[in-house]
Amino acid sequence: MGSSDVPPPDAPWWLVPVSTVCLGIGVLCWDLTYILMTRRSLQTQSYGMPIVGLAINVSWEIIYGFYVAEMWFERAGFILWLVLDLGIIYTTVHFAPEDWAATNQFVGRNMAWILGAMILVGCWGNYAFVSWFLEEPGRGNGDKTGKWWRGEDGYDTTELAFWSAGVAQLVGSADSLGMLIARGHSGGTGYSIWLCRFIGSIVGLGFTNIVLWWHWPEAHGYVTTPVSIFILGFSFLCDALYGFVLWQVRKTERLLPNGRLARGGTIQSKTKTL
Repeated sequence: MGSSDVPPPDAPWWLVPVSTVCLGIGVLCWDLTYILMTRRSLQTQSYGMPIVGLAINVSWEIIYGFYVAEMWFERAGFILWLVLDLGIIYTTVHFAPEDWAATNQFVGRNMAWILGAMILVGCWGNYAFVSWFLEEPGRGNGDKTGKWWRGEDGYDTTELAFWSAGVAQLVGSADSLGMLIARGHSGGTGYSIWLCRFIGSIVGLGFTNIVLWWHWPEAHGYVTTPVSIFILGFSFLCDALYGFVLWQVRKTERLLPNGRLARGGTIQSKTKTL
């Protein structure tokens, strides 16, 4: 977001292009994450993304891809995410009955309806926040001069996307760590998946906004607010811990005869690392 912004004269000329490239790197890393996660889920017959995180991601992509984004490459990035999410949605619905068999069979059998309802609620919430933020110019932290949206100055879609993506990141990172601990196996996930999404989040959400704040603090002061520091700090802490927990889980998990993975027990088998 923000590729049409016009920085103040004292900002370097390369600021917007570099921030756009950083955002693009984050997008590509998440694209690869979705592809690898779908592949791993099919191999291990288990979905890899928590359903709350998946619903927030899909609803965020719908609202920003079809309402907020203006530039063709911004819109294309969101639409590509949505297309790749179809694989994750399929594996979630397809493997949910088995994944939930020992805990809540109702959830497993009705995952399609549950996930669909959660996505609708997510769209409602994202649209409510977007419509409020873009209701009038100047909304947000700092001076929004040079922030353009739909031909009008003072509308900062970069800050808008930061807060909504930050919440999605926070929920997804914490939920992913919790799901890995609760399951005790790496079904639907792996080292390369973790690394891709970790790098994508650091570059796309963190580094992009920090560079903008460093050279254009008047409009990007939100990066140093306590809420922002909490969102970025706790999300990245969960993602870093995820790598360590994944390493421990992979050492003890069991490979079952049908190809699924299970929590470690008396019989242990090393699985191929992706």
